[in-house]
Amino acid sequence: MESSPMAANAAPQVRFWRGRDMHLAEPAEGPVGLSHELGHLVSLLLVVALIGLGMAARQVPWFTVERSELLRYVTFKVLFPLYLLRQLWVTNLSYQLVGLLPLSLAVHIAWFFLSQQLAACTPKASDVMEKSGRPHASLVGWAVLMSQGENMAFTYPLIAEAAFPDGLASAVMWDLGANMWLCQGLLWGVAAIYSPQVQASAYSPIDNSDFDEAPDMFLDDVNTKQRGFFAGLPSGTKDMAVRAVIDSVLLRACLVGIGLNFMQLPLPGILDDGLRYLGSLCKVMLYFLVGLYADFSLSANDFRFIVSVLGQRLLAQIILAVFVMTAVPMPSIASRNVIVVTIFSPGPSVLMHILAETGYGQYLVKLCVTGSLINTLLCVTLQTALLTQFRG
Repeated sequence: MESSPMAANAAPQVRFWRGRDMHLAEPAEGPVGLSHELGHLVSLLLVVALIGLGMAARQVPWFTVERSELLRYVTFKVLFPLYLLRQLWVTNLSYQLVGLLPLSLAVHIAWFFLSQQLAACTPKASDVMEKSGRPHASLVGWAVLMSQGENMAFTYPLIAEAAFPDGLASAVMWDLGANMWLCQGLLWGVAAIYSPQVQASAYSPIDNSDFDEAPDMFLDDVNTKQRGFFAGLPSGTKDMAVRAVIDSVLLRACLVGIGLNFMQLPLPGILDDGLRYLGSLCKVMLYFLVGLYADFSLSANDFRFIVSVLGQRLLAQIILAVFVMTAVPMPSIASRNVIVVTIFSPGPSVLMHILAETGYGQYLVKLCVTGSLINTLLCVTLQTALLTQFRG
């Protein structure tokens, strides 16, 4: 690699917990698992094809609501946890970049509170409330969830292609510092607190007609609407939120995976191959589910609501990116640039599952998937532009 001003400011040679040379090809693989071998263009075409296949499947009578829910359940309760477990088990962690862990935690905490403040601007959207059957406070919670977290499926390949010194290592450590635990754990608690259908530790299926649709009284409280779930919480709500986090199968899979990594237990080859192919199947199912749940026949009011919430997310990303660029000490200029690109990642794909499991209703799940698809197109475009600027 030819020297450059950026390379001259890069961190020293990266070393890892296991004392091995860096090998981060797998986090950098294409968004459809093994498709990195076919190139980025083919990967993107496969993603589009899978989303289109999911959209076409909606017209097939066999894909009832119950069967669609079963596919979602299997994907997020079985395939995705196994994918996360393997990824964390085999990932090499850089101890020279360990300083990124607390920085990531601090920035994501700031992101969390910033999202809450921006969510106060969530429009009333009476049309959305009527169609979803949910109060405004739940729409605020929906906005808080949509405004934070990073989906690294496209970010890792983009960073790998840019070939920044220690670029992938920095992104991995940033992800492990907070984002992984936010998406697979904390967001469950946030969703539970804002959900109108959560009672104690029991969650209602989104299509359970026998469940009482009346929202919890605290969700109609003026202070709660204005200041988020830190005001006016009823007794037991915090315990309920903690329970929602602890019960996350995805969080448990992450903890097991990172624990096996730290213990340096070898992953048997046959098990590795099996988990790897299950991970590829998981990614295929994720994009199929996007097509199955996304709906572009929404009303103009629905799209205005989605755009307003995506605007909150974009504003939070810009504020945090400027903060990282100007005030957060980084190991190198390359690491700083990579983290800025990472901040502009799309929202996490797990949100559709979280919303469905915590009773937000099928309509808000549909808005989430549609909004996430729009957000992905926007964020990948911004990330590509930023990487071009940083490399120039």
